[in-house]
Amino acid sequence: MSNVVKSPALCIGIGCSAGGLEPVCEFFQQMREKTGAAFVVIPHLSADYPSRFSHILQRFTEMPVHRVTDNVKMQPDNVYVLAEGKMMIVEDHILRVRKRYSREIINKSIDIFFKSMAKCYDENAVGIILSGMGTDGIEGIKAIEDRHGLVIVQDPESTDFNILPLTAIKRDDPHAVLPPPEIARFLQYYLKMDNRMI
Repeated sequence: MSNVVKSPALCIGIGCSAGGLEPVCEFFQQMREKTGAAFVVIPHLSADYPSRFSHILQRFTEMPVHRVTDNVKMQPDNVYVLAEGKMMIVEDHILRVRKRYSREIINKSIDIFFKSMAKCYDENAVGIILSGMGTDGIEGIKAIEDRHGLVIVQDPESTDFNILPLTAIKRDDPHAVLPPPEIARFLQYYLKMDNRMI
């Protein structure tokens, strides 16, 4: 029997800023089936102190949750959370991490990761925009759409921080606009119908 670990055929990126922890936890609480996908969470976190985002998220999913501080090869049915003070892209199923420099006043971590995910995975990229302020992620979901990937946005009425979801809906044409638990159910149904789940 081979011990070679398969690379994920599908990458699901989740971007959020203000108020993002709760919807991310709600999403993963409903994401109960194995999909064979790798999940990458890109939250806006303060670089001034260590975040407990990944530790809290682990309570809501049986999948292993990793706080990503250095380059790592992704595995199916694992969750990867970008650490505070970092930027990240994906190349050849490897998450490549660097420090976020002080000159980068505007946090574009979601856009940067989503664009790399679109380039690496094409139609097998899924971009999810959750609660947040600002516009980080808007360019990223456009890149995903351009390569025929799937884009899902949190229903603005289900969050107190709705600027980012509203902007995503206004500037893009997402495949679905749903509350976080429904996003998980929609995604599992979509993958089943598209024969992408393991």
